[in-house]
Amino acid sequence: MKRAALFRVSLLVMLLIIVTSGISAQEKDDLVQSALEDTTFNWASSESRGVRIYCQRGSFAEKHRSMLLRSVTTAVDEVLEYLGESRYDKPLNVLYLESREEMERIVGQPVSGFANWGASGVFVVFNPEWRSFEKHEITHVFTMGGWGAPDTTSRWMVEGIAIHSDGWCREYTVDEIAYHLLSQGQLPSLQEFFDDSTALGEIRGGFYGASVIGFIRHTHGAEALHDLWLNGIGDFKEMFGSDVKEIENLWKNYLKLKVKKEIKVDLETIEDLGCG
Repeated sequence: MKRAALFRVSLLVMLLIIVTSGISAQEKDDLVQSALEDTTFNWASSESRGVRIYCQRGSFAEKHRSMLLRSVTTAVDEVLEYLGESRYDKPLNVLYLESREEMERIVGQPVSGFANWGASGVFVVFNPEWRSFEKHEITHVFTMGGWGAPDTTSRWMVEGIAIHSDGWCREYTVDEIAYHLLSQGQLPSLQEFFDDSTALGEIRGGFYGASVIGFIRHTHGAEALHDLWLNGIGDFKEMFGSDVKEIENLWKNYLKLKVKKEIKVDLETIEDLGCG
């Protein structure tokens, strides 16, 4: 199997574990402590405002350790603001790895980012060819670790809220990718998506959900995301004053006004190589 295909499969497997059970190895195991005790890694660390980052000595990340620490503390502030929270009480650990191969050694899958929310830990790949996705993984820690597992009807939010919090995939915004998928007829109705969000796969399903989440946050505020996460879609109209179909139509009109009509997204590259 080609590396790109293996990467897509591993991402889908991880997403399916999350959305079908709500609990996975991220919650059960302290992978942070296991990684720090692994003597094959030579860790250097820095700490600020309740955040500690770990880089391997001599690595690309270690050479940029001061910048990364500033970036992570800024990301923490931005994610908290995005979620409508004032603080996260647990210390946060962010471990930088050089490759997906190293990630697989620690978390068991060759992914570029991983949230070990039970241990308040984040693992990200960072090298000259790949940007690190701290905000995405920190959002997982703050939602799953702070809010708890979502309602069974809101499991589509697990990835969607993290994708929208990060905001970008390559040179595209979340809404640009969603509009491209919508204009190409690749998205089902919102109700069909809610009924089976995994049917679209991690790319289409993730960006569909992320764009809808962004619209709900834009129109109803961050608190609405928290309510939807915990309470599910059963009281959708009571929460938003509109039923699912009405919200879908409002979201579509919002995208048409916000996104340039000539946008063409290279979805094949995203599917093959990811968002780095």
